[in-house]
Amino acid sequence: MTDRLSAWLGGARKTRVGRLELHLISAHALLQAQQEAGALAAGDAARLGLCVNACILARAAKQGAKAVFSSGEDVLKRVPAQTIERWAGEYLALCERENPSCCQGEHDALRQALEDEPYERLKWKVLRALGVLPSEQRAREMTDGDYLYCVLQLMLDENEQLDMLCPSCREKAREKRCPACGGAVPEQNAGFDMERYEELRRQ
Repeated sequence: MTDRLSAWLGGARKTRVGRLELHLISAHALLQAQQEAGALAAGDAARLGLCVNACILARAAKQGAKAVFSSGEDVLKRVPAQTIERWAGEYLALCERENPSCCQGEHDALRQALEDEPYERLKWKVLRALGVLPSEQRAREMTDGDYLYCVLQLMLDENEQLDMLCPSCREKAREKRCPACGGAVPEQNAGFDMERYEELRRQ
């Protein structure tokens, strides 16, 4: 696994700054921060950048699960401007680590790196089947054993569905078909390879 892919997949979505933790905020929270900052700046362009940073930090800064600040105005009242700028720099660095650049080259590199990591693809298929996002806490707490359990259960579910079919339909169901035209697609992966799974898990 490449260093960039490893850092991206293993990100904690937060960074420690002194006694505080800065957590990534959602797109909706960012929009709220920008709206609040506009009201605080009151049309003063020179104040807008500081106000935006303060409003973002109000939503990002936590101690444990508790928010440290009640609002961007609270940040401005309690924290020196130089400290706000420094914390904002730490938050920006966190964003750059956790949220890859939107440039095509970065996306292509990460896509290729993921394609070369079958175990990560396997984990994604499990999460997709369960309707869980990788960023959710329950996904981040899953172990290799949890993924293996889910993979085997999904295989058993598929076998149960096949067992309900007549022999002729069962044979047809096992054939890979093009979703567009229905034509036969050559089989590239005959099934789950336990030895390969163990090999990938240990990497």
